[in-house]
Amino acid sequence: MMTWYCRLLLGMTLCSSVLAHPPTSLPENGELAARKISEHVYIVHGPQAFPNPQTAGFMNNPGFILTRDGVVVVDPGSSVQIGRRLLQSIRKITGKPVVAVFNTHVHGDHWLGNQAIRESYPQARIYAHQRMLEQVEAGAGEEWIALFSRLTAGATDGTRVIGPDIGLQGGEVIPIGELSFRIHHTGKAHSDNDIMIELPADSALFTGDIVTNKRIQSARPGDSDIFGQIHAVEFALKTNSRWYLPGHGQSGGRKIVEQQLLFLQNLLNAVQRYYDQGMSDYEMVEPIKKELSAYSDWYNFDELGRVIAHVFLRVEEKSFE
Repeated sequence: MMTWYCRLLLGMTLCSSVLAHPPTSLPENGELAARKISEHVYIVHGPQAFPNPQTAGFMNNPGFILTRDGVVVVDPGSSVQIGRRLLQSIRKITGKPVVAVFNTHVHGDHWLGNQAIRESYPQARIYAHQRMLEQVEAGAGEEWIALFSRLTAGATDGTRVIGPDIGLQGGEVIPIGELSFRIHHTGKAHSDNDIMIELPADSALFTGDIVTNKRIQSARPGDSDIFGQIHAVEFALKTNSRWYLPGHGQSGGRKIVEQQLLFLQNLLNAVQRYYDQGMSDYEMVEPIKKELSAYSDWYNFDELGRVIAHVFLRVEEKSFE
């Protein structure tokens, strides 16, 4: 659960990033544009900008899968408003009900839209890692709702906490309709409660924020472990999926996962090298930014220093193990 200090720090960071990256407004009403990826899989590519009034807090990539028995949703978004608009998109494509939801991790931009699903489909099962269930029970949802309300000037107001109700550990194979959903958890990575959802029938993998496309994950680096995230990204590649659906940014093939892996490896290697030379975290920020200038077009590159500071702490911890 976030402490008051973490909330303040995150709020300050998100607000500064919004100012640095002017948001694109969403249409006033109507469904979100869904792209068909494969026979059963659809994705909505959300804005890259952090939560703000113009986007009503929308920033992730909700996905949905059509099965014989109904629709399965992955990460229905950051608010009840976004969740309802996602349902409009789904109903343009199929009249089948939503029968299940997967939440990839506890960060609120991915799951607060659960409320909209449960309003329309009260029997839908909502799955997530067991640790996410525990964190929601401890109050994480209320803190995310308060944060999003502040950042969007009230655009997400009315959102209530509807958490997952079925805890997963990783390794499960869940049959829904004619399809099987494989659940992967490799340990702490982007968070300590990440799951990836593999759909072998379509050779598709929903990665959550373990993989994002051309995005520096600067908002909550303290939740992550770069060593674990590298391991998780390597695992994602070993599924040999044709389609990778990241938590943020455009979907695609292996290339987007390989570039995420290379970035993480380059970042870790640079921090480790400067650490071994006796540099402090703030001393190495500018040299590393220059070294990683090939990634300067990635969203939030200007906030790489926050990520470096956390990677530094993990490298320091490792040196004492």
